[in-house]
Amino acid sequence: MADSRLLRDEDYNTHFDPDAFIKTYHTVLEDTVVGGLVPFVLKGEHDVFKTGDVKGRRLLDIGTGPVPHSVIPAVPFVQDIYLTDFSTVNRKYLYDALFGSGKQDYSNVFEFLVNLSDKSQPWTKRSDELKDKVRGIFPCDLLQDDIFKGSYFPLFDVITTSFCLDSAAPDVETYGKIVKEISKYLKIGGHLVIVGALDTTYYFVGEHKFFSLNKSAGEVKSCWKNAGFSIQSWNQMEATEENEECDFGGAYVMHCIKES
Repeated sequence: MADSRLLRDEDYNTHFDPDAFIKTYHTVLEDTVVGGLVPFVLKGEHDVFKTGDVKGRRLLDIGTGPVPHSVIPAVPFVQDIYLTDFSTVNRKYLYDALFGSGKQDYSNVFEFLVNLSDKSQPWTKRSDELKDKVRGIFPCDLLQDDIFKGSYFPLFDVITTSFCLDSAAPDVETYGKIVKEISKYLKIGGHLVIVGALDTTYYFVGEHKFFSLNKSAGEVKSCWKNAGFSIQSWNQMEATEENEECDFGGAYVMHCIKES
């Protein structure tokens, strides 16, 4: 029987199952749940980076989770990649998958993204390049004043994040505060590429029901503009059908530049 509680915070260390998450949301990319959400996200991220304008030496990914999909499109355009996540379970899973004996190789995600740009390139080349460029997998907690728990980071040229803020912020006001904290780690003129859910309140991982912040496109855009960002592109999809995995209302891929 499914757990009907809305889980968050420390529940990610006790109830979040990376294998169940990947099986539900990342296994069959051409026929995923919620109307092709993951293909939309992957293509949206690819489209932002394929222009070659979003680039730099250092990239920070906030809330990587058990799958590094949000940084794979950026691999050719940056030199140093810093991954982060709140969950010790996800950080270990990610480390084992990238550098250890983990069984998850992410080959389908790599293949999907590589095929969008260069079908002649083996996906393993992009995978090896990612491993070479990852400088660490660090803890983060977006609800704390020191969101990276004492880790010292230089300013970044690019910040990426995918669905992380939706799970961390309990309300739109806190979401706005988190946005301003994230901004402190990005250079003026730096690029932010963010993926998030719209009009969604929960999603299931296995039998466990996790919280997602219900917010509109207008609220998302306002928070980032108020933090000194200019929106360069906004790509949005709407839910096409109801499903049992979440009350998904829509999603977006947004590219911003930090102006101040």
